[in-house]
Amino acid sequence: MLTTPAGVHHASCREGTAILDCRSGQWVMLDPDASRIWQVIIARGTTDGLARQVAAWRGTDEAVVAPAISETVEHLVARGLLTDAPGNEPAPAPENLARRLPPAVAVPDQVRLRFRILAVVALAVALAVLRLPLRARVRLVHAISCLPYATPKDLGMLYAAVLTVRPPWWRGRLACMETSLTVVVGAALLGRRARWVLGARFLPHAAHAWAEVPDGAVGRDGQEAVDRPWIPVIAV
Repeated sequence: MLTTPAGVHHASCREGTAILDCRSGQWVMLDPDASRIWQVIIARGTTDGLARQVAAWRGTDEAVVAPAISETVEHLVARGLLTDAPGNEPAPAPENLARRLPPAVAVPDQVRLRFRILAVVALAVALAVLRLPLRARVRLVHAISCLPYATPKDLGMLYAAVLTVRPPWWRGRLACMETSLTVVVGAALLGRRARWVLGARFLPHAAHAWAEVPDGAVGRDGQEAVDRPWIPVIAV
């Protein structure tokens, strides 16, 4: 029976399927045809009858699509995204992603000194954590899931503070991954938690990271087009 190994997360929409392999930190984006094959395999655990079903989708002969399906499945298995054996190590389960995305939180113009100091410490911690493999980062964030959620107001203040304390001398990357994780770390230093969300969108393909609580999100909508919303793939 084919299934996804531990550490492989995915989400689908009309434009395709986005797959995140937390073991390697790599994204794989499937086009609509490959996405439909993927979704059938995930639902059934087998390719039995799949050629007949895809032939009906495409309006073509079953003998034509069968080799393409086999090639697609072989590629996914070779990439380690599908397996017929159970995963060797459990992975933290993402929260239910079949939900309406929370609204964007208003980011204040003025940031209190307390949050600036907190953001400096959180940024230092986040940059150290980002040296770890993605699966290790996921586990660390999952470890604070016992804390109560931060308020949208505090989340917005933290995000604004993080944007103001980026050191000009830093030569490394400080993009969505670093910023969102810093907000999550900052919330933890307040004794609160926020979801760390990794998502994607299509046409063109792009990956993104943001932080959110049930009532609001920060760092998500700045790069979002109305007709191409981000789809969350894993929310830790």
